[in-house]
Amino acid sequence: MAARNGWWPTIGSVAVVELMRRRGGLRARLGRLFALQLALVGSATLIGIYITQLVVEDLLTRQALALEAAHYWQLRASNPGQPLPNTANMRGYLAEIGSAATGIGKLPAALRDQEPGFRRIEMDGAARLVHVSDQDDARLYLVFEAGQVSDLAFYFGTVPLSIVLLMIYGSLFIAYRWSQGALSPIVRLARQLEAIDLKRMGGEQLDLAGLRLGSDAEVITLIDALEHFADRVTAAVERERTFTRDAGHELRTPLAVFKGGLDLLEMAANQPSRERATVARMRRTADRMESLLEALMLLARDAIPAAGDQPTSLRLVVEEEIKAVREAARQRGNRLQLQADQDVWVLAPAPVVRIVVGNLLQNAVNYTNNGDIEVSLFEDGVRFRDTGIGMSREELASMFEPFYRAEASRGDGKGHGLGLAIVRRLSDRYGWTLNAHSQPGHGTTVELRFHSE
Repeated sequence: MAARNGWWPTIGSVAVVELMRRRGGLRARLGRLFALQLALVGSATLIGIYITQLVVEDLLTRQALALEAAHYWQLRASNPGQPLPNTANMRGYLAEIGSAATGIGKLPAALRDQEPGFRRIEMDGAARLVHVSDQDDARLYLVFEAGQVSDLAFYFGTVPLSIVLLMIYGSLFIAYRWSQGALSPIVRLARQLEAIDLKRMGGEQLDLAGLRLGSDAEVITLIDALEHFADRVTAAVERERTFTRDAGHELRTPLAVFKGGLDLLEMAANQPSRERATVARMRRTADRMESLLEALMLLARDAIPAAGDQPTSLRLVVEEEIKAVREAARQRGNRLQLQADQDVWVLAPAPVVRIVVGNLLQNAVNYTNNGDIEVSLFEDGVRFRDTGIGMSREELASMFEPFYRAEASRGDGKGHGLGLAIVRRLSDRYGWTLNAHSQPGHGTTVELRFHSE
C-alpha cells in the first residue's frame, strides 16, 4: 500500500502522540476502574464482617442470654432450689437484693456494681458478656465467654464473607485479563507506530497484517480504517511534495535568469540616472521576490530553521530593509524615520528576521500615502507606526489571515495578502508576540516582541 511509504514524516508525530496519549489514557482508566471496583468490594466486605460481628454479639448473644435468664426464672418459680446455669461457655450467679441483700459479697468483684442489662466487661483478665436481670428480691448474673462469640462471628461471618471476597476478586481479575486481551491489538498497534523513526524521510513500513490475527471485528475495522486513511494522506502529501518541489524549481529558474540580466545591466557604463534608478528598483523587487519565495518554500516544507545560538542584529536588519523600501516610500510621498537608541539581538537566523521585518515595513509603506512611517526599537522588540488608511475592528481581526486585504486597499494592486500571514506563522514558530492596533483614517501600529508572554 501507499500508506507504507512516506506519509509518517509529515503527520506521524501528531498521529503517534495522539495514539500514545489515548493508549496510556485507556489503560490507565481501565486500571483505575478495576482498582475502584476492588476497593468498593473490599470495603463492602469489611463492613459486612463488622456488621456480622455486631449482629452475632449484640443480637444473637443478647437474645440467647435473655432467653436463658427467662427460662431460669421460670424454673426457679416452681423450684426455689433450681441450680444456677453452669456450662462450658456460660456461668450464672445469684444474689439477694432489696432489704435482704445477701450473697452480694460472694459475687466476683467485677459483678458487684453491675445493674440490670447487657454489657461487655473485663473479668479474670478476659472479656466477658454479662446479662443482669431482676425478679422479686433476687438478681441473676449470666456471664458468657466473649471469645466464643468471636469464634462464632469468625466461622459464620468472617470466613464466608472472605470466601465471597476472594471469589469476587478472582472474577474481577479474570475480567481484567480478558479486557487486556481485547485491547492488546490496539496496544500493539500503538507500540508499532511509536517504534517508527519519524526523522527518516522515507518513513517506515507500516505492516498491520500481523495485528489482524486473533483480533475482534471491531479491531479489524479500526485497522482497515487506519490503512485507508493512510492511503488518502499519502496521496495528498505526495501531491504537496511534488508541487512544492516543482514550483520551487520553476520559480527559481526564471528568477535567476532575471537577476543575471540585472547584473549585466548594472555593469553597463554611461547609463542615464533614470535607467539606473529603474534597474535599482527592479533589483529590489527581485531580491524581495527571492526572499518571499524562500519563505514560502520553508513554510511549505515545514523546514523553518531553529533559533540557533548566533543572535541577529535587529538594528542592522531594520536599516537594510528601510534602505530597500526608501525609494518606494518616497514615490508615495512618505517619510521614513528610525528610532534606534539601542540594538536588539534576536535568537533567530538573519533571513527569518529579514522576512518578518521586511513584510511589516513593506505593509506600512503600501498602505500609507503622504504620511509618516516610524520604526522604533525598544528593549525586546520593534514597533512599526504609520499614518496610513488604518483598519476597522473587523479588518484588524483578519489582517494576519492568508490573502486577506483591507477593503480600502483592494484596488491599488499592491501585494497579494501573503506577507502578514507569513509574519504570523514565523512569529508563532519562534514564540514571538505580535500585536496590532489600528483606527480607520489614523494609521496602524504593529508591535513585535521577540519573546513569548
